[in-house]
Amino acid sequence: MNTSTKRIFFGAALILLGALFLVQQFLHLQFHVGAVIVAMVFALAGLAFLYVLAGKRENWWAAIPGMVLLGLSALIASSEFFPDFARIYGGSLFLGFIGLAFLVVLLIEHENWWAVIPAGVLFTLAFVAGVAKFVNGFASGSFFFLGIGLTFAIVGLMPVGRAEKWPWIPAGICLVMGTLLMIGSGTLLNSVYGIIWPVILVLSGGYLIVRSLLPKKS
Repeated sequence: MNTSTKRIFFGAALILLGALFLVQQFLHLQFHVGAVIVAMVFALAGLAFLYVLAGKRENWWAAIPGMVLLGLSALIASSEFFPDFARIYGGSLFLGFIGLAFLVVLLIEHENWWAVIPAGVLFTLAFVAGVAKFVNGFASGSFFFLGIGLTFAIVGLMPVGRAEKWPWIPAGICLVMGTLLMIGSGTLLNSVYGIIWPVILVLSGGYLIVRSLLPKKS
């Protein structure tokens, strides 16, 4: 940032902090000013990193600390203003922001294909953390393995995966493990997904068998 931008940035931060103190002083709102200030500081720091990113695409690395800091800000703010939501989904919210950071890295620079893996893992963990209170342990484990399997399957569909077949090995192992755990959990019983998922498995298995039996082109 140049000098003028820094002054504007920090000037706006001071105005926001001062206004917050005044609102708390006169309206006696039911929240902790300290927590809100910390959330604002993290948010401003995150926006500063994103400003660095906006200046040059080569600064794709700034997306990671920027989104992490914004995630911390969102987590603290939600804990203060929406405690019931934060108690159940706070972990998912924070992990989702970190996953989004790696997704931004990929979108900015497509050569950073590796960013798909941490993004997929973090989005998977965010989902598992969000549903953990509503499903049994087998189902949570199933969602984890299925998410990781889909992540590597996405890598397999990318140029690096078409050139090197290794992503399909962890993808296949994780998808099989996830399927076995899902069957053991009983979550899909008496639901339409309990019909769709095995049909997909049967069709996939049939496709592999037919493809193996067809004569190969010379």
